[in-house]
Amino acid sequence: MRHNGEHQAPLALIAPAARAIDETLGGAMTDEKKGPGRAIVAAGVSIALMAILFTGIVISRDETEYGGFERNRRVLASPQYNGGSFVNPNGVTGTLFSRESLDVAIEYLLTERVDIQPKVAIPVAKIDPAQWTGLPRNEFKYAWLGHSSVLIAIDGNLILADPVFEERASPISWMGPKRFHPSPVTAETLPPLDAVLITHDHYDHLEELTISKLAGKTGLFLVPLGIGALLEKWGVPREKIAELDWWEAREAGSLTFTATSAVHYSSRGLFDLNQRLWLSWTITGKEKQLFISGDSGYFGGFRDIAKKLGPMDVTFLKIGAYNDKGTWRQLHMTPEEAVAEHMDLSGGQMVPLHWATFDLALHSWYEPMERAMTEAKRLGVNIATPKVGQVVIPDGKGEIDYWWRSEENPE
Repeated sequence: MRHNGEHQAPLALIAPAARAIDETLGGAMTDEKKGPGRAIVAAGVSIALMAILFTGIVISRDETEYGGFERNRRVLASPQYNGGSFVNPNGVTGTLFSRESLDVAIEYLLTERVDIQPKVAIPVAKIDPAQWTGLPRNEFKYAWLGHSSVLIAIDGNLILADPVFEERASPISWMGPKRFHPSPVTAETLPPLDAVLITHDHYDHLEELTISKLAGKTGLFLVPLGIGALLEKWGVPREKIAELDWWEAREAGSLTFTATSAVHYSSRGLFDLNQRLWLSWTITGKEKQLFISGDSGYFGGFRDIAKKLGPMDVTFLKIGAYNDKGTWRQLHMTPEEAVAEHMDLSGGQMVPLHWATFDLALHSWYEPMERAMTEAKRLGVNIATPKVGQVVIPDGKGEIDYWWRSEENPE
């Protein structure tokens, strides 16, 4: 199912794409000896890399095919689908061919940036599969696996959100944003999963190889409208896939998974912008209710979620890969806005996500957490700062560990 219209691609992909090709060329574009023409080269090559890295024609070939009449009908009937694509409540989306996009690419390559990656190894606790099997029904625990990946045990169920375990967040194994740290687990070593949750289709949240490896050991894949066909193509049986629109829910045992709203965009190529929905997730158990933000800009919908579903015991919220200005700001909340989101959701404990794994924006790698901590302290928010892979059993107080601070990464 294809739609005509303006060809666009996500703004947030331009900066890391530009840096990736600069690294591939040995820093030639940002070499001071290359002269003043390097700004033009940087912008041009950034666009070229986008055409190579993220196009569905040249590399990934992710065409927008929803996979059958019923799936097509549901997409077309969605209140979020308008004019041939999914839309945000505030009407904002990212574009590739715009002055703002070029400015971001040039700034990414030519601005002298500070601490774009760690100078010392990020501490990683390896996941022990034995700790995540035979789960007691009254136990609740979680582990942040890096970036936006979270492993959750609740009511005897094992849930995995936005699993990304490979070295690069890219359709190409040798190019694209590279990990700062190894993954604490692999798809092969994970125990059987009751459910995998996906928030949207971007490469740093939805990974073909990982999904293929999880297909045989996962009972249910819960995804936004439009993503089901991708999973089927990657080997997930159709009967294991549940595609949800905003405010639709799926019950599984004692848990209810509700697809809740978000402000973002979707794309895995140059010609499929916003052809798949994006969302956040609320998980309601017997005693706990959890919220997973995925990627989103800040908007009033978070208060509506709390009004409809009630307060959240734990919120897993994106804090990184933001810009303080322009369209990017409207689609990627800042750390301060993440703290505001937590309060809008009447949250108990806040767990920061989407930082310290990939270089996807202009800020230093640790800035998101420093800003989030400052704002959380100012407003009295209970925030946890677990290491990658650390098992956390919430006891009502935030698990505070300033592990990202060192002589190389000062306060």
